[in-house]
Amino acid sequence: MHMSATVRTILLHIFLFFGLSAFGQTGTSLADCYRLAEANTAIAQNPQLFEKITALKLENVDASRLPTLQWNAKATWQNEVFGLPFSFPGVDINIPKYNVVTNVEANYVVLDGGLAEAKKTVEKAKLAVDNQSVVVELNKLREQVDRFFFGALLLQEQTKTLELTLKDLEAKTTQVEAAVKHGVALESEVLKLRVEQLKIQSKIEEVQSDRRALLAVLSSLIGQNLDEKARLELPAPQSSVTNHQSHRPELALFDLQKQQVLASADLIDAQWKPKLAAFATTGIGYPDPLNFFDDKISPYFIGGVQFQWKFWDWKHAEREREVLAVQTQLIENQKQTFSQTLQHQDGKFREDIAKLQTQIRRDEEVAKLQAEILKQLSSQLENGVATATDYLLQSDAELQARLAMEAHRVHLAQVEAAWRTWVGVEIGN
Repeated sequence: MHMSATVRTILLHIFLFFGLSAFGQTGTSLADCYRLAEANTAIAQNPQLFEKITALKLENVDASRLPTLQWNAKATWQNEVFGLPFSFPGVDINIPKYNVVTNVEANYVVLDGGLAEAKKTVEKAKLAVDNQSVVVELNKLREQVDRFFFGALLLQEQTKTLELTLKDLEAKTTQVEAAVKHGVALESEVLKLRVEQLKIQSKIEEVQSDRRALLAVLSSLIGQNLDEKARLELPAPQSSVTNHQSHRPELALFDLQKQQVLASADLIDAQWKPKLAAFATTGIGYPDPLNFFDDKISPYFIGGVQFQWKFWDWKHAEREREVLAVQTQLIENQKQTFSQTLQHQDGKFREDIAKLQTQIRRDEEVAKLQAEILKQLSSQLENGVATATDYLLQSDAELQARLAMEAHRVHLAQVEAAWRTWVGVEIGN
């Protein structure tokens, strides 16, 4: 069951009002960015505008069933008037060549054949389609959010790893300096460690600069400031990517479009049903509009009922229904094609996720072994058995192993997020 556009908008504003005070104090999640990006874009306000337009149109439809009043006025002059080819003794027929009439005309539709209700149904169906179209457009924002969120998240994790390596090097430099004082190690070993510290520090500054650039774009998307201290949360791993029914908003849009077409069919039926209306006209005319022999200003009144039934249309309505049937089939074909594309791509997502999960397990094993080797070299360096060069080579190997592991973890989260967007599953489902 899909959330209405009004409820969706209200929830977004509630989130903005109550949630932003804590925004940035804790970690920023991908779901937070999705909601903020949707609220920040201009089209998020479109459902309210669509509903306002529909409400006005529905009021007009209701008003079409109410009595109508119309004031008319008309003045004419003609070069010739009615006359008899003979005359009667004592009878003088004098019809003026000009006439003036003003009247008020009232009409009331007693029976419209269901035309008003059919129009209201069409407008409501159009509103549903328009609102769902906004949902489709908002869903496309997630791809942009993913690109910059996970880009910044990867650099965030790389910064942590580099900073951890830098701390290890600083601690190791202190230990080697002590060894130099005791004559166990050479001063050059300390200098090599300090050079590597400067390289790591330079790399950290470069990574942080790139991350600030990505956060600036992400901030623009979500309408909130994310500085370099902002902490992005890595989404929890998806337990399974199978046995999920697709909930893409496009599928719901196709169904609503078909309902809109079916509503037009009811409108066709209503147009050919019998209709009954009452009317009345009253006014003043010169000469008398109902008796042209009366050449005085005279009031007049006309009232009655009007019946209309177009029972033969040369199969015009039937052909219009056939057009609607073809339109429905076209929409169904689009839906089937879209569903097939979803199914085809779903297999690729599953394969990519399985591959990354395997890579992460291997990365963990490699990083563990590299850390063990580095630990042994660290002890050897302190005792003067190994050189700083040996230690730094192994430190870099251990660093690269951890960077690769973090990159694969972030990439896995990004692919899983793309899969959730692809099938229309919310985070955490």
